Amino acid sequence: METKDSDLQVLSQYQGFMKTKLMINQLPGSSIPTFEFELPEELRQVASFPYDEARLFRFLGKRAEIFFKYYLSLSNRYDEIAYSLQIMDDKITIGEFDFLCRDLIQNEILQVELVNKIYLYDDNLHENPDYCWIGPNRLDRFLDKIEKLKSQQFPLLYHPKAESTFRNLEIDPWKVKQRICFKSILFIPEHCHTRFFTTNLEAIAGYFYTLNQFLNKNWKHQSFFIPRKINWFTDETQHTNWYSYAKVLVKLQEFMENKQSVMLFRRNKKGETYKFFVVWW
Repeated sequence: METKDSDLQVLSQYQGFMKTKLMINQLPGSSIPTFEFELPEELRQVASFPYDEARLFRFLGKRAEIFFKYYLSLSNRYDEIAYSLQIMDDKITIGEFDFLCRDLIQNEILQVELVNKIYLYDDNLHENPDYCWIGPNRLDRFLDKIEKLKSQQFPLLYHPKAESTFRNLEIDPWKVKQRICFKSILFIPEHCHTRFFTTNLEAIAGYFYTLNQFLNKNWKHQSFFIPRKINWFTDETQHTNWYSYAKVLVKLQEFMENKQSVMLFRRNKKGETYKFFVVWW
C-alpha cells in the first residue's frame, strides 16, 4: 500500500536520512569498519529521484534502503553491483545482502549492511553504556541488532550457498570487504551524565520523558507538533500545524493508553524548536 506523501515530502525524507549521523564507527566486537560517506552535495537530477519506489514502503528501514540506493547512483566513488541480493537454499531464502558495491577509489568490492534506527537510552539494559540503547516502544535493542549482524548478516558472505551467486557475479567472496552503515537518532534522559566510549555523541538528537515528567515541565505556553513516524528522521521545524499544550496533552494521553511512545517537536516563544520523545514505559 502506497503512502500519500508528496514528492517534496519524500525528498525531505531523503535529506533527513542523509543528514542522520552514524552511531558507531565500527561494528562492536569485530574489525568491520563503517561505510565511508562522501560529503553530500546539493541534490541534483531531482527528476530521476525514485519517488514512486520510495512510496511503496511505509517502513523507515525499507525506505532508507531506497534512499541509500539513490545515493549510490549519484556517487562519484561507488557503483552499485547488487541490492537486496537473496541467497537461496532449495527455494528457501536463508539470508540477503543489503548492498554490494564497488569502491572506485580503493578498487574494492564492498558488502554494506545498512541500519537506520531510533534508540532511547536505558542504563538498566547492560553494564556497558554503549549497549544501553532500545527502541522507543522497547521492541528492539541495539545489542540484539549487532549480535544478529555478527552472527547472521556478515557470516552470510562465506556461506556455501552464496558461492554460486558470487560466481555468477564474477566476484570472489574472499576478496569482498565488509562495511557497516549504522545511522541512528538517539535520545537520552534529561540530566544524563553517562560517559560513552564508542557511541557517536553527534547522533544524540534530544531527550525523552515519561508523561508525568512532561506534565511537570513549564511548557503550558509553548506549542507542539507530532510528526508521522515516516517523518521521524525529517527536519520539520518549519511545520505550521502546531498544537496548543491542551490539545497535545489529549493526543499524548491517547498514545500512552495504547502503549505507544511518540516523538514531538516543541517550539518556545522565541521560535526555538526541540525534538523529544514521550514514552509510555
